[in-house]
This record gives sequence, structure tokens and C-alpha cells, in this order.
Amino acid sequence: MKKIVFVLLLIMSVVYVNAQNSKVVSAHNYLNPKYNELGKAKEAIDVAAKHEKTKEKAKTWYYRGKVYHAIFESKDSVFQHLCENPLDVARDSYLKAMELDTKEKYKKDIISRLQIASIQFFNKGITEFNDKDFEKAFHSFENSVKINALTFIAQVDTMSIFNAAIAADRAKLYDTAIKYYKKAIEYKYEGSKVYLFIENIYKEKNDTVNALNILKEGIAAYPDDNNSLMVELINFYLVSDQSQEALKYLHKAIEKDTSNYSFYFAEGTLYDKLEDFDNAVKAYSESIKIKPDYFNAQYNLGALYFNKAVKLIDIANEESDNKKYKIKKAAADEVFKQAIPFLEKAHQVNPKDLSTMESLKTLYYRMKMMDKFNAIKEEIDKVSEK
Repeated sequence: MKKIVFVLLLIMSVVYVNAQNSKVVSAHNYLNPKYNELGKAKEAIDVAAKHEKTKEKAKTWYYRGKVYHAIFESKDSVFQHLCENPLDVARDSYLKAMELDTKEKYKKDIISRLQIASIQFFNKGITEFNDKDFEKAFHSFENSVKINALTFIAQVDTMSIFNAAIAADRAKLYDTAIKYYKKAIEYKYEGSKVYLFIENIYKEKNDTVNALNILKEGIAAYPDDNNSLMVELINFYLVSDQSQEALKYLHKAIEKDTSNYSFYFAEGTLYDKLEDFDNAVKAYSESIKIKPDYFNAQYNLGALYFNKAVKLIDIANEESDNKKYKIKKAAADEVFKQAIPFLEKAHQVNPKDLSTMESLKTLYYRMKMMDKFNAIKEEIDKVSEK
């Protein structure tokens, strides 16, 4: 009698194991498009994935990956709502299957499916990014990166790395964004501009030390393609009132690009700030030589002469000797005259700028150029009325 009981138990246990194995097979069969039974496939494979008899089998997880992958790819809204993140589940299932597949029965197909999943994560990230769901986009791009980085795939997807950085940046996941931007730098993806993205994050974090260092690092890494970094670094020194440091990098920028009028203009403003009149004149003049219709350089050069003349008048006014006063006043008037052509050119470039017109009005009156004085006064009145 005991033998019969034992045999019955054995039979029941075999039947039970076969029942669990049949869940795996059923799940796979339900994947057939002609049955349109993804819901049943999911239900069957979820049971098999939890049961003691089937949860450690590569086949279970391989089929689970296929089921959830099919749910992700389904165009049927009913199936799309079976799981919140089916592509994530599919990826995890494939990886679990690969881990358990000691005989490498499913390896080739799993690798192929993971590579497809990587592309799908990338495309999903693009959609999420365009929908401004930046955190989800980052998650998708990161998944694409991680799949390609798997030892049995070992591919570097620089575009996904860079997109992960951009999405993390937009999502204000700043430390993560920096990590991915630096990965992009390792592969020299997108060149020197990546350093600017990192610098902007450091500025957001009020980390001026690292902001400065990353700019210098980028300039050193891209000696032939660092104009934007150089300009940013120069502006950094300008804002922080470090004129000599700004000049040092500005001269490097000019050496590399002698045709950039804005560099000479910046140099002029720095020399102006340092009260180096001759070098300021030289720099502004070079800017104008390259771009004659550059309003800022024309105006600043005129203002430079105007301001110098004002200082000379102040000195003349302190002179008690009338003869010496007249000599000093005449010298100041000569400098005032030098300002006129530059301010006139600035006015020609921008006829509505009131500062230029007011300066010209003062100069015309002082130089007794009454026809021009009346004309500019009339222009000022017209602009003021508007």
C-alpha cells in the first residue's frame, strides 16, 4: 500500500512540474499573432517566473523577455496597458535568461533581441524628449547605453551617451548629466561644445572653480577649435573683474583668429577699462578695419576720444595762467574733433541711438558746427517724439 501511495505522489509531482513547464510553453504559444492572446501569455509566464520549479530555468526568462517585448511592440491599446514598462521588463528578463543559459542555447537570439531593444529605448527616448518628459527620456537613453555596454555586445553608442547627458541636464539631474557629458568627452563626441554644457551646469550649481577649470580643460583639449570656450572664459574674467587674465586669453584667441572683429573690440574695452588709451585706440581701430559698420567699435572709439578730451578740459580749467589755459583748451578741442568722425559713422550705422546723437550735438556745438548742430537737434526731437 505504501508503495502505491509513493508512486501516486511521484506521479502527482511529475504532473505538477509538467503543469508549470506547460505554462512556459503556453506563454510561448500565445505569442503567435494569429491567437492575439498576449494577456494570457503574460499571465502564464508570470506564474512560471515565480514558481520554484521553473523560476531558475533559462527558457522561462527567455520566453518572458519575448512576451514583454511583444507587449511593448503591440499596437493594440489593450495589450499596451498590460504593463507600465514592458521594454524594461523584457530587458531584465533577457539578462536573467543569459545568466541562467549555461549551455548558451538562447544566447544568439537574446543578443539580437537586446540590440533591438537598445534601438527601441533610443527611439523611445527621442519621443519622450520631444514631449519634454526629460527624466523618462534620460532613463530610456541610459538603458540604450547600458545594453550596448554589456560585455557580450561591447559597443560604444556615443549618440545615446550624449543624448542621455542632454536629457539629464534638462531634467536638472546635474551630477548625472556631468557624468554622461564626460563620457562623451572621452570619445571626443560633439567636440569642444560639450565643455560648454558642463560649464553651464557648474554655473547653475554656483561652482565657479569647476566652471573655470572645465573651460581651461576644453581649450587645452581642442587648441584648434575652442573659440566658444575662449569667449566664455574671457567673459568669465571680465565679469569677475580680472582684466589681465581676460587679456591673456584674448591675445591667444586673436593669435588664432586675426579676422575676428569682436575679439579686437573686447580687447579695446579691456584696455579702455585699464585706462591704456593708446592700446584701446589700436584695438578698436583694428575692429573697425575688419568691420567698418560695427556700431559698438565706432561708438566706443568716438567715446574714447570724447572722454579723453573731457579730462583735458578739466585739466585746462584748473590752469590759472590764461595763455596756458588757451593752449590746453585748444589741445582738448583737437581731441574732441577726433571723436566726431567715429560718432558720425556710429550714427550712420544706427540712426536712432540717442546716446550717439547727444554726443554729436555736444561736439557740434562745441566746435561751432551750427548747421550740423541744428540738424542733429532736429533728429533728436523726432526720435524723442516717437
